[in-house]
Amino acid sequence: MQWRPERYAVIVADDFGRSSSVNLAIAEAHDRGILSAASIMVGEKAFEEAVSIARNRSRLSVGLHVTLCSGKSVLPHSEIPNLVDVGGCFEGNPSLAWIKYGKRILQKQLDAEIGAQFDRLEEAGIQPAHVDSHHHLHMHPMLFAMICRHAARRGIQWIRIPNEPLALVFHGRDASRGALPFVEWAALRILRMCNSSKIGAYGLQALPRAYGLSRTGRLDEQYLFDLLPQSDDHMEIFSHPDIATESGRKELEALTSSAVRDRLDALGISVTGYRQLSHDTLPLNTEMANWL
Repeated sequence: MQWRPERYAVIVADDFGRSSSVNLAIAEAHDRGILSAASIMVGEKAFEEAVSIARNRSRLSVGLHVTLCSGKSVLPHSEIPNLVDVGGCFEGNPSLAWIKYGKRILQKQLDAEIGAQFDRLEEAGIQPAHVDSHHHLHMHPMLFAMICRHAARRGIQWIRIPNEPLALVFHGRDASRGALPFVEWAALRILRMCNSSKIGAYGLQALPRAYGLSRTGRLDEQYLFDLLPQSDDHMEIFSHPDIATESGRKELEALTSSAVRDRLDALGISVTGYRQLSHDTLPLNTEMANWL
């Protein structure tokens, strides 16, 4: 089937299963708003609740949120002693985790844990349609090919590649972060170039744009208004709704805003999930030049 001419947006919520407050926000954002997909953390305390929510919402597309920092492992400490503490907790600092996972001696343990996370989601009766990761650690050169390989074995077609134009990164930025947004943007651009050939090699695809990194924890209605007219590409927008935090509630408000829905309609942008796109895709190599 050929790619349809309309513009598409996959609206994703991360951290599904991390807590009941996140799960409830995701359910509401899907039921009353524009949320079409969620990325689930299989080692967290509210995982089973998230599975129940997903099963009762046939149009909610679910993917795996690979977790290798700031979270809990699926495998016990005895099997991955160099990755987690005795309580099964990964390194809490994403930057330190990034440095740590550059050690080849950890490769077998990382591969085993990643496979176990995919397995746990499938054992719960959910076939994931996409994959991404907590704090975007899947972009790590050591981890990217591992995750692509596990995804391809399970017939998953989509992986997130964060990609925002530089102008949007600096538009409405938080001044307290200084030059960090630019550093993140530059690093991810290099990583996109390094990892792009691996996507096609494993038969996966990525949408040309994936927005949200520069506004993590600060996504609001105005951001979506500013973003939507700027992108002529099919896109992903990822978010972090949570009814327990002020920032999470603001993101929920944006995802359930009737004004945002009207804006999407006016711009001719159809909201869909990765599962719905899986049988209606454009080969990656024809898009590659547009987003590297």
